[in-house]
Amino acid sequence: MARFAWLAAVCVLVGAPAAAQPAREHREMVAELGGTYLGPQADYVQRVGERMAQAAGMRQRCVFTVVNSEVVNAFTAPPGCYVYVTRGLLSIVNSEAELAAVLGHELGHVAANHAVRQQNAETMGSLAAALLGVATKSDLAGKVAGRVAKLGALGYSRNQEYEADSLALTYLPAAGYAPEGLTRVLDDLQREGAFTARETGQPEGGMAPWASTHPLTSDRIRRASVQAAKTPPQEGLTLDEAGYLAAVDGLPYGEAGAQGYVRDGSYIHPQLGIRFDAPRGFQVANAPQAVRVSGPGGTLAEFTGGRATPKQLEDYALEVLRGVVRNGRHQVGRAQHTKINGLDAVVLPARATSAGRPVDLTVVAYSLGRDEAYSFIAMTPAGQAGLFDPMFDSFRRMSDREVDAISGRRIVVVEVRSGDTAESMAARMAPDRDSLDRFLMLNALEPGQPLRPGTRVKLVVEGRP
Repeated sequence: MARFAWLAAVCVLVGAPAAAQPAREHREMVAELGGTYLGPQADYVQRVGERMAQAAGMRQRCVFTVVNSEVVNAFTAPPGCYVYVTRGLLSIVNSEAELAAVLGHELGHVAANHAVRQQNAETMGSLAAALLGVATKSDLAGKVAGRVAKLGALGYSRNQEYEADSLALTYLPAAGYAPEGLTRVLDDLQREGAFTARETGQPEGGMAPWASTHPLTSDRIRRASVQAAKTPPQEGLTLDEAGYLAAVDGLPYGEAGAQGYVRDGSYIHPQLGIRFDAPRGFQVANAPQAVRVSGPGGTLAEFTGGRATPKQLEDYALEVLRGVVRNGRHQVGRAQHTKINGLDAVVLPARATSAGRPVDLTVVAYSLGRDEAYSFIAMTPAGQAGLFDPMFDSFRRMSDREVDAISGRRIVVVEVRSGDTAESMAARMAPDRDSLDRFLMLNALEPGQPLRPGTRVKLVVEGRP
């Protein structure tokens, strides 16, 4: 969650692209999606991207950017040649040829002019619409859809996906990469989508961010495999697994520290010194603009920061409410001024309608002094507003000891030794209920597959280098 991000329902504004100002649109979109990741891997992506652009006949015409997000995705944005990959995508790839295939696929969309121009505008004003898909880590996909649609892109058809794959398969050998890099990375993406679905308790298929913007069908994978096999053999083509693993060693994994962390159902932001605990069994999704919490029966909540002095707290709570209900019919209850964990707070109830049924909305706003304020807005079925009370009561400042104990996670690359197994390697990872499945997913391994001594694998560990 970004500091002082203003709560608002998600608005997808689709219009003509601002062709005269692509650089400004690029900066705005990257900022909204999590910012630019500037670690050493960003230079590596630029080098591989330029190698692929030269093979595609677009030498020194393209900008390659790593978005600082854990979500796995890649996309382009016109006008011009702007290619984006997320930090999350870099974590699941296992060779330079696979990364090159992703970049080549996006360059294929640019070369074939697949940007879909849309003229209609659509606005989603309800809290339910704002929170769609949060449990599947698809928030970035939704933002990409909104921002890139505004630029005039996205909306790729199945045939356009096939064409971009085919073009990538011509670029790969021209750049010196083995064509099976494409089929391998499609397998990586499918594996990560299945892992995310299991992790979040969602049905598998079609919900992963990559699949939301690039339909990842079995037929597409089969076609790519058949085409790759037909590529005439050439000497010197490489996958370069060793070079890739060396490049991503030390890559931050998971949430960006500036946005805080989600740990076992709790949201923790050591830089801001705040935390709260979601109700047991609820899903927590951390996005640049807000932290979103979803539970059974359509229960949804959003947490964000703003500016308000203690005396302005009630007005701030009302503005948060209006940001969601907008002009919809609603009834506002009486604001209650209280103290929560020593902080000045205001609780503002309301009743509204969502999808034809009555719902309770609750805003809880907190003052941390001066003009630093934070808020929840929650939606529950009518009569069940108390479901989020434990979360509201859990918001508090963190102690200095708690702040010092929190660190981010990163990828380290280690060599497999004789006797090592997937289970023993997973046990060396940062505490995680799904550490074995995560280890297998990150390293493109199947359950029960033995590890070969001397090979190198990725682990996720706590702390910084």
